[in-house]
Amino acid sequence: MIRREPISPYIIQLYEWFEHPRKFTLVMEYPEPYESLLDFIDRNPQLDETIVRVFMRQAVLAVQHCIEHDVFHNDIHEDNFLLKHTLEIKLIDFGCGQLFSSDGYESDVYVGIQDHCPPEVFTDPRFHAVPANVWALGVMLYKMVNACPPFRNRTEITQAKVTFQSSNLSKALSSKDRSSLMCRPFGNALDYSPESTA
Repeated sequence: MIRREPISPYIIQLYEWFEHPRKFTLVMEYPEPYESLLDFIDRNPQLDETIVRVFMRQAVLAVQHCIEHDVFHNDIHEDNFLLKHTLEIKLIDFGCGQLFSSDGYESDVYVGIQDHCPPEVFTDPRFHAVPANVWALGVMLYKMVNACPPFRNRTEITQAKVTFQSSNLSKALSSKDRSSLMCRPFGNALDYSPESTA
């Protein structure tokens, strides 16, 4: 599904696949030289907002492309993005991926990493792809500008109280703006309705 035109430059390309009795063989793009976005963040704590904006734009477009092609990646985090020296990123590792479902997914079978897990996985019987993606992207954004995760455990995730650690954040960003950013960090970029692809 991701292979349907147009192909996204922000997602690793699958060239071919072969089905065997007990496994699949995938022939994928081998981008070189790349490093994980996580490694880059670890080496460059509290990234400049301009660089973060470049990364987040590409990450949002990658996730949006997946949803538009009826794929829920289900494991969005900085270790699942490869980074090229030109600051281009590519989304990888669709091992937790599922077909997009407007009915959502059962919370007790969530397979992504807990650091980026949306609160509804802990509080509701079902969770949905788009809000889960927005949450995971927000956690990734926070980690890039604060050099630490926003939450340390399940309780903090369900309370969803965020404190910005970085004193380097734009002075033009008022506390009111920061609050609305956490409520809707990507504006309408990830709005999705199944009817829009019909």
